[in-house]
Amino acid sequence: MTKPLPKADFSSFTFSTNILAAIKKFGYEHPTDIQLEAIPTILDGKDVLARAETGSGKTAAFVLPLLENLSTQNIYRQSKSYNHFNGTDRAGNNCVQVLVLVPTRELAIQVCDVFKQMSENIQPELKCLSVYGGVKINPQMMALRSGTDILVTTPGRLLDLASQNAIKFNQIKALVIDEVDRLMKGDFQDEINRIIKLLPNKRQNLMFTATFPDNIRLLVRKEMNNPEVINMDEFLEEVPIEQRVITVNHNKKNDLLAHLLSENNWKQVLIFCSAKRTCDNLVIKLEKRGIKALAMHGNKEQSARSAVLKDFKSGKSRILIATDVASRGIDIEQLACVINYDLPRSPNDYVHRIGRTGRAGQTGQAISLIAHHEYHHFTVIEKRNSLRLEREQLEGFQPDEVAPPMPRSKPKKKASPKNKQNKLKKNTNKVQSVDNSEPDTQEESIVNAHIWGKRK
Repeated sequence: MTKPLPKADFSSFTFSTNILAAIKKFGYEHPTDIQLEAIPTILDGKDVLARAETGSGKTAAFVLPLLENLSTQNIYRQSKSYNHFNGTDRAGNNCVQVLVLVPTRELAIQVCDVFKQMSENIQPELKCLSVYGGVKINPQMMALRSGTDILVTTPGRLLDLASQNAIKFNQIKALVIDEVDRLMKGDFQDEINRIIKLLPNKRQNLMFTATFPDNIRLLVRKEMNNPEVINMDEFLEEVPIEQRVITVNHNKKNDLLAHLLSENNWKQVLIFCSAKRTCDNLVIKLEKRGIKALAMHGNKEQSARSAVLKDFKSGKSRILIATDVASRGIDIEQLACVINYDLPRSPNDYVHRIGRTGRAGQTGQAISLIAHHEYHHFTVIEKRNSLRLEREQLEGFQPDEVAPPMPRSKPKKKASPKNKQNKLKKNTNKVQSVDNSEPDTQEESIVNAHIWGKRK
């Protein structure tokens, strides 16, 4: 049995008229389930660990109460240094009051935009910045000189700024880690641990996630102070996403994809690939069939990624082909369909991918195209996410009983004896480097209903 949530509107919260006016201007009428649960707790200054599906409104769930607290409080009022600043100052030079950590540049831009929209009526004006890698750091350092109320950033760029002494952490009142399940694995995990060591101990901690993997357990126990755990699985009756799995030979995936795009009247489609090269190649192959598409991945310049995303969000482009860089931070209203051309490496990433559709209560469709070599991996994804989906076959694209041979990679060209001698001469005075990195092979287990037992 699911718990019924009370019906309410935003006026039921203790928001100021400035924030209520902004909410009304941007067309928000009733709070979502996660907002009903999280906002009162955050307004009270408590720590929150919340699990909610992507598209459930969790960004506004922390943006609105944090803005309310910032608009009614001044960090200097409770400090001896308050007399050194005038009434319009909220943060000192190079200082930050609210720090928001996100995994991707696109999500940093999106969250910062929400902060700016919801705070436009607050006076004195609140300053919000988004900083991330892939662009020059000097303009970001200059923007931080006068301080900022809210900083939305990726972990790597924040550490770069800290190493340049461009940011001070002593005035931070709240830390938000969005997509914490993504940020607590791989290289991100080390960066998060380094950042937390720089922060003051006394602060409000807010962590939002789409799944509850074990790898965030230590972070929660160590950094959070008796957090309010909100698990929206207790309130959701059904997922508004139709999930389909279509089996096909690996050498027929392109044909099947083109068939699906041509036969279905989808307004917009987001296609996920596992490699950057696959994205670019797929754009070329679809264009040969008269289907226009755009690609977005980590090798593209930030300006190009922003332009592609802008065209897709505005509806100018119908098809976007992307790596998992697009599985977080893309909020497209009424995105009809998500297609997994390649399966994600992590079962958690599957959740984030399909979460791009079916947002805010809208229905959506998620289709996975799997070949013989992907059958087992998709079974693992199903097991980790408590799924069991029927395998479909489309007429004309049925897979063979025996998998056709995979294409062989081209052998490397052998270097000529002269080139070998030249390389040996060049390398005689160079010191060889050793790569000590190890691949991350740890699989994440997902616990949806109860996490880590009872808290004292």
